Amino acid sequence: MSEGLQQRAGKCLSCLKPRCETGCPVHNSIMAFIKETKQDDIQQAGRILHKNNPFPELTSRLCDCDRQCQGHCVLGIKKTPVSIQSIEREISEQCERDTTVSKIYQGHIAMVGAGIANLTCAYQLAKVGFDVDVYDQNEGIGGAIFTGIPSYRFDHTYLTKIYHDLEKMNVQFHFLETINADNFSKLKEDYDEIVIGIGAQKEVLPRFQDITKGYLSGLELLYDLNVKQNHQFYSKNFQQAIVWGGGNVAMDCARSLKRILPKVSVCYRRSELEMPANQEEIQLAKQEGVDFIFLTNINDLIVEDGTLKGIDAIDMELKEKDATGRASCHEIVGSNHTIDCDLLVASIGQKVDFTTLDENLIALENHLTSFDHVYICGDCHLGPKTVAACIYDGNMLAKQIMEVYK
Repeated sequence: MSEGLQQRAGKCLSCLKPRCETGCPVHNSIMAFIKETKQDDIQQAGRILHKNNPFPELTSRLCDCDRQCQGHCVLGIKKTPVSIQSIEREISEQCERDTTVSKIYQGHIAMVGAGIANLTCAYQLAKVGFDVDVYDQNEGIGGAIFTGIPSYRFDHTYLTKIYHDLEKMNVQFHFLETINADNFSKLKEDYDEIVIGIGAQKEVLPRFQDITKGYLSGLELLYDLNVKQNHQFYSKNFQQAIVWGGGNVAMDCARSLKRILPKVSVCYRRSELEMPANQEEIQLAKQEGVDFIFLTNINDLIVEDGTLKGIDAIDMELKEKDATGRASCHEIVGSNHTIDCDLLVASIGQKVDFTTLDENLIALENHLTSFDHVYICGDCHLGPKTVAACIYDGNMLAKQIMEVYK
């Protein structure tokens, strides 16, 4: 183990009430694996880390640690917090995931979607003996990570390693398989339990006047660039893009477009302080030349012959806090102004749509649905959340299913 890792771990105060764990959506035993790291037992640290988090190679690269574990570290009040993210990352690189299988339970499980929540649930269920089949319409695992996160931000070879480890545990993958109303009923006949993890896959796309060119959702853009590799289409057809929104999807869109277009701006109706995106992603976008237009919203589109020519923007002001705890924003009357652009990418919210599977499928509480033996997991259960939150949700559903079989 490198001296640097022990030095970083040695800064941990081993608090009686570790605030870092309070801030961790996976509920990692952070203090325990750091303690083992201090004592130079990296393998034991790895076992502790993997117990709650089977995929630390993902969380240590994609989590907003400054707002989560590190953001809660008591040292961060006056000094620099413990570098939990880098410690977790290095442990994940040195310690293998446990892929042993114990035949404790018997049951055949179908997973609709190969996102992180379903993969976590699949890992935990396969580990105790369940037979698991995972169906996904894409050609690889990862869900939104596979389709939405650009390769410059995350190395997809980590997904490949997870895929091979799950294969070792006899998890069967069925790629390029779209589950719809026609074959969903067949799954219910063929499997003991079904876990739906299709994400919050429907993006909110406000309707404006008729437009045929220059307006699309953020998820559609990222799919075009990351899966279809349609970079040339965008570089040939557009010059000035505006990304509408302030979350991580918006940052991925802006940074991806800046690599192929000369001018890219982010339009956000609140200030930078309220942006939900990771601070690191915001700063990287700025460094790469993305412009930010704060306290501005889009009122309408300027369209000629179906082609976007610009936006009718309006200035906003912040007032009292809303239900989310952020300052509410209000339009400033008479502040309308035009911003030129030929591409608008809307990334202002996502929602779940179960009608593609069955129009009678309704989400209930605690992973349950209106159908017996059919569960929901991840973003389609929680709403759009983080990788860490989805891992925790996959863990919880696996335990819930095991309880049924006891």
